[in-house]
Amino acid sequence: MEERPHMETREDEIDLGIYFAILRKEWWKIALFSLAVGVATLLYMFTKPNIYQAAAVITPSVDEKKQNPALGALASFGVSVGGPSSIEDLDTLFKSNDLAVRVFRKYNLWPILLADRFDPATGKANPGWTDRLFGNEKGPKPPGDWDAIRAVKDRLKVSVNKKAGTVSVSFESPSADGSANIVKYFLDEGKNRLQEEALDRATKNKKFIEEQIGKTVDALNRDRLYSLLGQEVEREMMARNREQFGFRVIDSPRVPDRKFKPKRSQSAILAMVLSFFAGCVFFIVREKSSSAFLDK
Repeated sequence: MEERPHMETREDEIDLGIYFAILRKEWWKIALFSLAVGVATLLYMFTKPNIYQAAAVITPSVDEKKQNPALGALASFGVSVGGPSSIEDLDTLFKSNDLAVRVFRKYNLWPILLADRFDPATGKANPGWTDRLFGNEKGPKPPGDWDAIRAVKDRLKVSVNKKAGTVSVSFESPSADGSANIVKYFLDEGKNRLQEEALDRATKNKKFIEEQIGKTVDALNRDRLYSLLGQEVEREMMARNREQFGFRVIDSPRVPDRKFKPKRSQSAILAMVLSFFAGCVFFIVREKSSSAFLDK
């Protein structure tokens, strides 16, 4: 009973010794294989263009964060009063497909993102090799709204820091200047959209309140409505002050001086390490399989 654990340990030591013997015999093949994989990975990574990332940090405007207690009166009349810009609102805004389409329709970003695949003369883009391989695209065509949405999903990153009350907006592209400009375009169009929505809401609310004033005969209710009208006029004036409306820019987008990716050396080293372990497993399994076949 006491000799059995000792015998199992002995067998484990013998098996481990066999593994090391196999690797000692085949080490040069494993090393050559891992080196070849690393060099091939490095050469492949050099075919990938440099990608640059520009980022900006914004926060909701201080004035917009202040809640007006009298706005509940408008809501009691069934009027949309909107709400202050919060980090959640900004996060939703910059992730929206409508904003992406709006930016791409206003600014010609395809020469920056597609580089050699886009022809400015015809306004058409050649399909990528994956599209040609799977037959999704057969020839050049003008990029559409869905192309813009797909391009933004891969390149635009929006992150929220609830503790600091900030939102980070970043964009990746093959152009350092282009990345910084695109972030600026998103900030400009995001602010424009917030301003347009606020002005439209204020105009409709003013019209509704004025109609209610004409229908109301009670003096107390009329005074209350005039007070609400004055507040709505104030909100409209604040919305027209574009620089202070919606959000403030804490860190403006700067042109990056270093590439963001690809990490060529890291990718090559990782490929070498993984291929080394794969080679070890392959030769051990092959040797064990050969031994088992000869035993039979």
